[in-house]
Amino acid sequence: MRRFLSGSLYLLVLAVGLVSAATAGTLEDKITEFQLDNGMKFIVIERHEAPVAFCAVGFKVGAIYERPGITGISHLLEHMLFKGTETVGTKDYDAEKKFLAREDELAEQVRELMLEIEPWRLEYFDEYVNELTSSFSEEEREAIGSDRALELELLVEQLENAGPADDMRSLYGLLEEGETGYFDLYLTLKKTEMDLYGTQAEHRELIISNELWETYVNNGSRMLNAGTSNDGTFYFAYLPANRLELFMLMESDRMANPVFREFYTERDVVMEEMRMSLNDPGDVLYYSFLSTAYTASMYGVPVLGWESDVTMITRTDLQEYFDRNYAPNNAVGFFAGDITADEVKKLAKKYFGAIPRGEDLPALTTREPKQQGERRVVVKKDAKPAMMIGYHVPANPHPDSYPLSALQSILSGGRTSRFYKGIYEEQGLTREAPEAWMGPGERLDPLFTISADPKDPHTLPEVEAAILSELERAKTEPVSMRELERVWNQDEASLVRALGSNIGLAFRVGIYEAMRGDRRALLTDMERMKRVRPEDIMRVAEKYLTEENRTVAWLIETESADGDGEEEVDFRAIMMWVQTLPEEEQRELMGKFMTLDDAGKKIFAWELSSRMKAEQEKS
Repeated sequence: MRRFLSGSLYLLVLAVGLVSAATAGTLEDKITEFQLDNGMKFIVIERHEAPVAFCAVGFKVGAIYERPGITGISHLLEHMLFKGTETVGTKDYDAEKKFLAREDELAEQVRELMLEIEPWRLEYFDEYVNELTSSFSEEEREAIGSDRALELELLVEQLENAGPADDMRSLYGLLEEGETGYFDLYLTLKKTEMDLYGTQAEHRELIISNELWETYVNNGSRMLNAGTSNDGTFYFAYLPANRLELFMLMESDRMANPVFREFYTERDVVMEEMRMSLNDPGDVLYYSFLSTAYTASMYGVPVLGWESDVTMITRTDLQEYFDRNYAPNNAVGFFAGDITADEVKKLAKKYFGAIPRGEDLPALTTREPKQQGERRVVVKKDAKPAMMIGYHVPANPHPDSYPLSALQSILSGGRTSRFYKGIYEEQGLTREAPEAWMGPGERLDPLFTISADPKDPHTLPEVEAAILSELERAKTEPVSMRELERVWNQDEASLVRALGSNIGLAFRVGIYEAMRGDRRALLTDMERMKRVRPEDIMRVAEKYLTEENRTVAWLIETESADGDGEEEVDFRAIMMWVQTLPEEEQRELMGKFMTLDDAGKKIFAWELSSRMKAEQEKS
């Protein structure tokens, strides 16, 4: 359930020196670092083994910089930065401006209407609308396709003809209060949404879909992607080395001149991604666990945000968030491959140098208060039981973070770990060995978390008791030096494997620079890990792994208790697969999905899952 790179992956051992047998000299010898006048840092690692290069821009902005009302906006922005710029993705940007302005105007009207109607009324009205749309005929569904404006036009016609449902009339204040008719306001809301989607459809005639993506692909990119975490956002591409200038051109243009076209359509895509995530039992357990463990820290909020916030975010909100945070002084460029530091510096000055410095990111001052007692949450889903146990612990470079990291590896680091040999192998309590990890981020204080899935007929209480027993053992029995040495050896072996590639090199060095502010923390972290002794592990276990500092989340099976129920649909996997399809087909599938009721969505999801698996098997 790791949502980003875990703490154990940050234990990069620069002391290992050689990245691989084929790499001469130390890693430090290969790193060149420089900074532009606008504050943007660049890190270059020369590795002349193949004519390719891994190129990335990392922003120090993640979900922890959001606020109530705009949660999820960082992830939404990740999607929107693939929509192009003033010159990429458009046939005529000047002509586009009137559509963008009209869309923003209509979206603000939609938001104001939603606020006036109020969420509780919207819930009643939306439920009624779902019933009406589920009654559309096959001919109507076929005509609608992915045309959201046409769907809303048919819906408004039905609402005007049918009026409110009979059972709504008896609910005080639902349809009207004072001189305000809320059902009429809801009709106005739907008409305004219809105008918004109709405007977007006209606007689409001026858009060159996926031009940014296709430009990279047509120039030999083997990898083009992005990722948003609590702590930061990264955009990267793996390109032929002679396409370095293309990367600099495209990414500086995205930083300086992004155009968030197709915003409201893409917001719908993100909303469906969120809904699919909320149908995933593992995600629901994870979100419930975090929101129970954290009361003040932004780590208690999912990176995807809360649905009620994302629904209300407008393109104007996104532009303001981008302008405030995504400045060159809050970014790091990192590169590894068959390139030279001189050419990166020359191109960086040429393309990024003119972008003005922005505001520095605000200090992260909110801290989670000390927990005063155990917290528990139970999630009930039609899924196999699972559990998570978490303890508040300090982040690097706090001195206690290093023995905690060592304990994490001793408990769950491979087949020789205590969880694997004891709970999984000898006792046979779980379907897989319990996993210990630190998260959901590194810039604020994380949780020391253990996740486990009981193996039938064993129960959640049995597994929890076994895990707690191992934690108590860590407080009273010193780990052996052999166990500690095994942790160091595993880290070093993992590092050598990972740093044997351009991607591994660039990401590990670049992430340290972006998240810790200094890539040289690679050295100090490893030095401090090497100083950990058995008594340090006993001390931190006693200090942090306590009942009053503990949060426990259980996923309890509500149906198919015999374990013979239907195979679960992996909604997240389906969503990721859909995003690989042509954009027109994506819109068509999403449009069809949104016209279905809950039962229809489930059937449609199974159909997509079967198609996805069939295509994956062919490839």
